[in-house]
Amino acid sequence: MKTFFKAILGVVVIGSFIGLLAYGLNYLQKPDPLENIEKRMDEAADKESVLTDKEVELKQKSQNKEWEEVDKETDK
Repeated sequence: MKTFFKAILGVVVIGSFIGLLAYGLNYLQKPDPLENIEKRMDEAADKESVLTDKEVELKQKSQNKEWEEVDKETDK
């Protein structure tokens, strides 16, 4: 009877050790770079939807101006 309880206790101890090890290794795993990119894209889309029409127009103008400056620098 005593060996039966020891066997069950051993299984529980080994199972809990494996479970804690798996939990710890999962915690240490770094997030995938693609997940970070997708998260940033979602955040940018949320910010974009908040802009008013005037702000969107100003953003477009500033981006066009920046690209024109880049074009001028590369043409030299």
